[in-house]
Amino acid sequence: SATINPMPEGPSSPPPVFSREYPMSGSSTSCQRTMQPEEPSRNGKDIAECCSDASCATCNHFNTIVSATPQLALSMSAANSGKVGATPTDLAHCANIKLPISAQDSFSEVARRRKTPIASDCVSLGKFSFVCAVMQRAYEFQRELKEKMPEEQDFFEKLEQELDKVNDFYKQKQALFQSRLDNIKKQQDIYDTMLGEELEASTLNASIERSRVTFNRTLTNNGTSRHKQRAFEPSAQLRAAKGKLKSAMLEIYRGMDLLKNYRVLCYTAFIKALKKYQKTAVWCRGTDYFLNRVDGCYIATSERLNAMSAELEGMYVARYADGSRSKGMERLRVNANGAGGGSPTCVFRSGLMLGTSVPLIVRAIYEANLLSNEQRVPYHRQLLQIYGSIYLVLLFMILFSLNIMAWARAHINYRFIFEVDPRDYLDSWQFLEISSFFFFVASIVFWANFALHIEHNSYICIYVLLGVLFGLFLAPVNTFYWSSRRWLIKSLWRLLLSGFYRVEFRDFFLGDEMCSLTYTFSMFLMFGCASANHWTDLDDVCNTTQWWSNAAFLMLPNLLRLLQCLRRFRDSGDAFPHLANGGKYLSTIITIWLASSNRIVGGTAWRSVWVASAIVNSCFTSLWDLLMDWGLFESRSKHRFLRSELKFERTWLYYVAIVVDVLLRFFWITQISPNFFSFGHQFHQATMAYIAAVFEVLRRFSWNFFRVENEHISNCGQFRATTDIPLPFNTSMALDIKDSNVFQNEFEHDYSAIPVASPKAPFASTSPPLSH
Repeated sequence: SATINPMPEGPSSPPPVFSREYPMSGSSTSCQRTMQPEEPSRNGKDIAECCSDASCATCNHFNTIVSATPQLALSMSAANSGKVGATPTDLAHCANIKLPISAQDSFSEVARRRKTPIASDCVSLGKFSFVCAVMQRAYEFQRELKEKMPEEQDFFEKLEQELDKVNDFYKQKQALFQSRLDNIKKQQDIYDTMLGEELEASTLNASIERSRVTFNRTLTNNGTSRHKQRAFEPSAQLRAAKGKLKSAMLEIYRGMDLLKNYRVLCYTAFIKALKKYQKTAVWCRGTDYFLNRVDGCYIATSERLNAMSAELEGMYVARYADGSRSKGMERLRVNANGAGGGSPTCVFRSGLMLGTSVPLIVRAIYEANLLSNEQRVPYHRQLLQIYGSIYLVLLFMILFSLNIMAWARAHINYRFIFEVDPRDYLDSWQFLEISSFFFFVASIVFWANFALHIEHNSYICIYVLLGVLFGLFLAPVNTFYWSSRRWLIKSLWRLLLSGFYRVEFRDFFLGDEMCSLTYTFSMFLMFGCASANHWTDLDDVCNTTQWWSNAAFLMLPNLLRLLQCLRRFRDSGDAFPHLANGGKYLSTIITIWLASSNRIVGGTAWRSVWVASAIVNSCFTSLWDLLMDWGLFESRSKHRFLRSELKFERTWLYYVAIVVDVLLRFFWITQISPNFFSFGHQFHQATMAYIAAVFEVLRRFSWNFFRVENEHISNCGQFRATTDIPLPFNTSMALDIKDSNVFQNEFEHDYSAIPVASPKAPFASTSPPLSH
C-alpha cells in the first residue's frame, strides 16, 4: 500500500514524498516510484510561472510539480492553461487509490514517459486539476486522521485491511471460475466434435439405406417405399457426457451468482459501516475519502465476472435450451425462496393427516391387546413388532422434517451439504407432507388390521401396507416429488455398495441414520420367518432374538459405516480420523455380538464381557459425538464447553443435548435389570427393546441438528460453497477424440468439493478444518 509522509508544520518544511509499488503490465516485477523535489532552490512561484505558459515545450519541472505540496499544486492548476502529463494511474499513485487492472495496464508506458521531458505530448490540464484535488484530499485525510482518537484510527486501518482481503478473495475466486469455464469450453468443443462425427456417420448410413431401398423398389416395381428414416440419436456415452456438461454449467453459474452476491454484500457492508461511522463521529472528510476508495476498488469496478456469466448463459441457451433464452435462464437461475416452498395448503394437509392418524393408532393398540383379539389373532405380538418397526422409520422421517426446518431458520446451507439440486429440492413442509402421508396410510392399515375384527389371515394387511409404501416410494412417475425420491434411492444404493463409491457427506450421514434403525433391520428377519412358516406357531418357531442371524442384521448398518471409513482412508491416506472412526464402528459391532452371545449362550462370563465392552463403546461413541461430530469443547471458546461459532441462538440447548446424548448412549443399562428401571412394573422384553429403539431415534434426532451445523461451519471456514462437478472428457493430455480413453472413469474422479482457501480471505475462521 502507498505510504504518505505528510509535510510537517512550518514554513521551511519540505514537500511530502509519495511512494508506491506498482505491478508492471505483463510482468511479475514491480516498479518503485519515488518522487522527490528536484530543484529545491526554486520556489513555488517560479515553478508556477514556468508551467503556466500554454506553449511550453521545454518545461522540465513536471516531477517537481507533482511532488510539491498539494496546496501549491492545486493553486497552480487553477490558473494553469498549459499541458502536464497525468493519467488515472498517476491519480492512484499520488492519492493512494487502487484502480482496476484495466486502468493499470498502461502504467509501464506512463512510467517511460515520466522519465523524459514533457514536450508536446502532454495531456490536458483538467486531468491534472483532478489529480491535485485528490492529492489534497488524501493529504488532509492522513493529517486529520492522526489527530483522531486511537479507536478511529484502528477503525480505518481495519477497513483498509478488510478491503484488501475482499479484493484478494474476489480475484482468487473469479480466477477459479474462469479456469472452470475454460475447461467447460474445451469439454464442450470435444463433445460438439464427437457429436458431429456421429451425426455425419449416421447421415452417411441413412443415405446408403435410402439408396438400397430405392434400388429394391426399382427391381420389384413396388410403388412408394414405406421406409421411414429414424431420427438421429447420440450414443449412450455422449448422452451421459451431455448430462454431466449440463450439470457442470449449472453448478458454475450458481457459483458465479454466489460470487456476485458476495460482491454486493461486501460493498454494501463497507457503505453501511462508513455511514454509521459518519453518524457517530461526524467526520465527513474521512467518510467521503474512504467512500471514494471503495468506489474505486476492484470489486466495485470489475466487469469480468459479468462477462463470464454472459458467456456461459449464451453457451447454455444455444446448446441446451433450443435457443430460447427465457427457457435457459429459468433453468440457470436459482430461486432464492426455494424450489417450491410449502404452501399453506401443504401445511394444512400435513396437520390433518397427522391429527387423524393419532386416534387410529390408539384404537388399533387397544384392540390388539384385548383378550378376544389374542384368541382370534394368535400372532398379534409379532404383528405389533413389525408395525412398530415401520412406525420407527416414519417417526424418523417426521422428526427429520423438523431438522430441516431448524437448519433453514439458522441459515445452515443443508442443500449444499447433502448435494441436492438447489433448483429442485424439498423444503421442510414438503418433506413433512410426504412423511405425514406415509404415516396416515400406515395408520389406516394398522387400524383395519385389528379394529375391523378380521377373522382369518389378518396378516394380509401387513403385505398390503408394505406394498403400498414401497410402491409409492419407488414408483418412477413425475408426481409425488419424484426427483427427491430418486435422490434418496440413489443415496441408498450408494450406501448398500459402500466401498465401491467415493464417500460423500450424504453417504456417511445416511449410514449413521441407519445405525439408529437397527430394530427395524432385525424385524426383516422376523417378517421373513413368519412368512416362511405361514404365520403359525410363531412364538416357538420365530424367536429370532435367539438366532445368530439376528445379530448379523443388527450389525449390518455399522458394518456399512466401517466399509465407508476404510474407503475414505484409502482415498485420503489419513489414518486420523478415518481409521479411528472405523474403530468406533468396529467396537459397536463387537458389542452387538457380545450382547447376542449373552442372550443365546448366557452365563456370568459372557455378561461381564458384554458389560465391559458396552461401557467402552458408550464412552467412545459419546466422546466422538461431542468432540468430532459436534466440534464442542473447543479451547478458548467464548461459550463455555462449546465452540466459538454457534448457529442456534439458544445456548442452553447445546448443554441439554450434551447431557441427553450421553445418557441415551448408556440406555443399554436398562437391559441388565429391566424391573429396576421400570419402577416395579413388569414389562415384556420386546417392549423394553422397542422403548430403547424409540429413545435411540430421539437421540439421533438431536444429533442431526449439531452434526449438520458443525459441517456447515467447517465449510464456511474452508470457503466451500460450490461443488466441482466431474466432467466426461480427459483434457489433461492431447488425446485423439476417437480414442476411447477420452472418457474419464467415474469411479476415479474426485467428487468432493475443492476448497480453495485464501490466507487473506475476509472473516476467515481461526479454527482448524474439521474432518468427518
